[in-house]
Amino acid sequence: MSAPRLQAREPLLGHTRRVSSVAFTADGARALSGSLDRALRVWDVSEGACAKVLEGETSDVNAVALSPDGRLGISGSGEMTLKAGLARVWDVPAGKALRELAGHEGEVSAIALDARRGRVVSGGADDTVRVWDLESGRCLHVLKGHDGWVRAVAITADGNRVVSGSMDGTVRVWDADEGTLLRTASGHADKVYAVAASPDGRWALSGAKDQRLCLWNLASGECVRRFEGHEGVVRGVAFLPDRRFALSAGEDKTLRLWELETGRCVATEATSGAALCLSVSADGRRAAVGTYDRKVLVWDVGPPA
Repeated sequence: MSAPRLQAREPLLGHTRRVSSVAFTADGARALSGSLDRALRVWDVSEGACAKVLEGETSDVNAVALSPDGRLGISGSGEMTLKAGLARVWDVPAGKALRELAGHEGEVSAIALDARRGRVVSGGADDTVRVWDLESGRCLHVLKGHDGWVRAVAITADGNRVVSGSMDGTVRVWDADEGTLLRTASGHADKVYAVAASPDGRWALSGAKDQRLCLWNLASGECVRRFEGHEGVVRGVAFLPDRRFALSAGEDKTLRLWELETGRCVATEATSGAALCLSVSADGRRAAVGTYDRKVLVWDVGPPA
């Protein structure tokens, strides 16, 4: 099976502390990044330039999400020294915050957006996952069950399920409408830092401190394949839309391309610093990594040579 090609672009520079999160518009033309410098930056990816800085955060930005058209941004913030964290909804073109999603008793470290159904999902240091109404800012559900900090959340394409990963080492699947736990998936030997849901809603992918990725059957909760090769914490995972390949990024300063059917690593790209997050545009043509050394690294994802 021929693998996609990864072509590195020039780094996006401007953050003054490590880049914790990054998200693309559907076409990969723009990106939003968050950093411990308390700034959100909007990037024109094609030009390699910062188009706007969203100001107003008062603590570390740990997670971001971006609507497919780039008009709405979501940030998750907070610090270990604070007793509460916030998610904020941003009008990106206007450069201003629209509302706050308050309720987490600890920093907000994970964000996912379902723009079609108007929902935001957050995870935090209070061990909870929360589902919010995007328009009103009302909390619809508080999902309790994890016995550790929730470091990653994802929403399936149909919006019906939420996938979460926690420092308790588990991946959990929730009913987004009812706010109930559907299943708990155990397969990692250590803290889970990243999750993603496949475009067809059948699978989830997770990355953890045990340096492995797990591919999960969402219907059964079974880990059907493990991917080994990273030599550090796996901090980001993402499916490519062709459903045959996935990407991962880790603290070993690599971005890796995996063949899902075999579990084989088919390409490895070096990152300048430890990779802390990963995003792939919905069209699958761009990937981005945020690094410890304050950069947003971008690759064009092309067809096989």
